[in-house]
Amino acid sequence: MLRILLCSELDLRGELRASVIGRQGIDVYRANGPEEARLLASSLGAQLILVDRDLPHAVSLIQKLREEPTTRTRSVAVLARGDLEPGEIELLAAGANAILRLPPDDTWPERLRRLLNVPLREEARVPVDLVVDMHARGPGSLVNLSVRGLLVETESPLPLHEELSFRFELPDGGWVEGRGHVVREAPPNGWGIEFVALSDAHRKAIQDYLRSARID
Repeated sequence: MLRILLCSELDLRGELRASVIGRQGIDVYRANGPEEARLLASSLGAQLILVDRDLPHAVSLIQKLREEPTTRTRSVAVLARGDLEPGEIELLAAGANAILRLPPDDTWPERLRRLLNVPLREEARVPVDLVVDMHARGPGSLVNLSVRGLLVETESPLPLHEELSFRFELPDGGWVEGRGHVVREAPPNGWGIEFVALSDAHRKAIQDYLRSARID
């Protein structure tokens, strides 16, 4: 049975169970504060942790979940209502995988499938310290890597939604190059880039490196 942990001062389980989560019979557990959330996250073995954007100390909670061995490879999504707020960028920078808008809509089934079904070792972000060449945009510092994208730091801002080319060398000596889409800002000078064009060989090189990084 799949398990989801909801971290919120509000009991949103009824709203979640009215979505695809309820239709698939997933167990939803609730923690109403950060300390209870950390305890349940490590003991329940939940495959997905949902953090309310408005939960006090939500950024710190996500940072702790990413630091602790028992939860660092879990998928974490932020629940939020309304339009994008600046604080959501900080939550993504802390390690959240995605923002899910309430109330649930028809985008939820596919987004939840990705969060629940992608192998956790490969979905997790691995800290690295590498130089990445972004061609026309110049060099940057690659600070973490996942099977879906990378986080870079640059001296000059990158335009959101721009598609750019990149090339970098993995710690084991293999080169990776492709194209990515700038999907988010991670203040003060970080940028999330999602892969949009990557050869099978280069994707496999990243997957092999992630498996060897022993993050769990």
